[in-house]
Order: sequence, then C-alpha cells, then structure tokens
Amino acid sequence: MSLLSMPFVAAAACCPSDGNGIALAKSGMGESLPLAVNLSQDPNWLVYGFERDGISYYQVNDLAGQVRVIVGKIDDQFFTLPAGKSPARTSLPSQRLVVPGNAVRREVYRRPEFALVVYGEGNDAIWSVEVPANGG
Repeated sequence: MSLLSMPFVAAAACCPSDGNGIALAKSGMGESLPLAVNLSQDPNWLVYGFERDGISYYQVNDLAGQVRVIVGKIDDQFFTLPAGKSPARTSLPSQRLVVPGNAVRREVYRRPEFALVVYGEGNDAIWSVEVPANGG
C-alpha cells in the first residue's frame, strides 16, 4: 500500500493549506464522505475544507454523512451555498440572525480569522460564522 493511498497523506500532498497546516481538498464538495481531512474540533460533526479558484469552502456533515451547511469565504466575505436536504439557518457577519438566549453554543471549527459555531440541535440549529471583534 502506498502512502498516497491513505486519505490524510494524499490530501496533504496535493492541496493548499487552511492556514493551520491542514490541506484543503480540490474536489468532493457536497459528498457524504469526501476524500478530505476532517477539520472538526467537535466529535459530533465532520468539517471538510475545500479550495478552488481562490475561494475557500467549509462543508459540515453530521455523523451520518448528511451535508448540513456549506460556508464559502472570499477574503473577509462569507456566504452559504444551497446544500443538504434541508436549508440550514446560518448567521453571517454581514447578515446576523437572532440566536435564542438559551441555545447551547458549540464551536465546531476555528481559524484565526473566524469560527464556525452551531447553536442548538438538529433541524432547529442555527449555524454561525463568527469573526473576532478586531476582524481577525
């Protein structure tokens, strides 16, 4: 078995970095089990990073492999893609949603310039892209 047949090594050998030394994949976005490194900091979620044409994408899947949300990033602008079986409510820096005061906050992924956070559970969850007060 060659080293490049292992997903982590293959991804690291071919792709740009997320800034934390982890490779971003070039293809596979939208798949249940893409050939990409799981970047999640929360064991309840799978986060995959992709890069294409200068745009970074962060796909969140649940543990069953269902795509829940895809957030795109160009420079300091964020947007969502219409992905998954049910549209995720997503709070972006440019378009904030009100999060219920009793919602539990879980950080799923962090980079120096933003964090991807989920408030609540299941289909009622609100995803949020949060940037530091100083902009990163």
